[in-house]
Amino acid sequence: MFSSICSAVQSVILQLAITWIMLPKQITVSLLALFLLTALPALASEPIVAKPVSKPVAKVADKPAAKSVAAASKPAAKSNAAPEGSQTWTGYLVDRSCAAAIKGDNKDAMKSVKEHTKACSLEPSCCEAGFSVYSQGQWLDLDNASSAIAKKVMKASARDKAHVVKVVGIIKRGEVRASSIAEVN
Repeated sequence: MFSSICSAVQSVILQLAITWIMLPKQITVSLLALFLLTALPALASEPIVAKPVSKPVAKVADKPAAKSVAAASKPAAKSNAAPEGSQTWTGYLVDRSCAAAIKGDNKDAMKSVKEHTKACSLEPSCCEAGFSVYSQGQWLDLDNASSAIAKKVMKASARDKAHVVKVVGIIKRGEVRASSIAEVN
């Protein structure tokens, strides 16, 4: 009986998908509501056996490290817990305008990022473009929210140049969405 209900549900969903394109949205929503009202009681009476989902167990050794990263980044960044699938990069923080110029020079990028100054990165014409991190020969562009955090880190830095930061976050749509950014001594 359950398989017949599933095939009926699939058929109705397919018909609704086709109808969605052809009919005004109000009619399609009404049809969807009607379907849910008629199909759900039949599905509710059918017992469904679900497999238990196992959650990964965090190692005790990982917890202090995660706390130290969040604690180190509290003054400069929001101390949100790192999202699942986060990565960590350590590299040089440079504004995107200068990063583009460094990429275009085809010279030794490492030498250029080490010489890049705090004053340049905080110039309005430079910092408005956002920030990038040069890590292991790769340029990582930060999204707008992460660039705002990077700007705060740059302002708070006591260094004049060679700003090395540790970034924790995920890559989404080609940009890093950082959960924390902290300067490395």
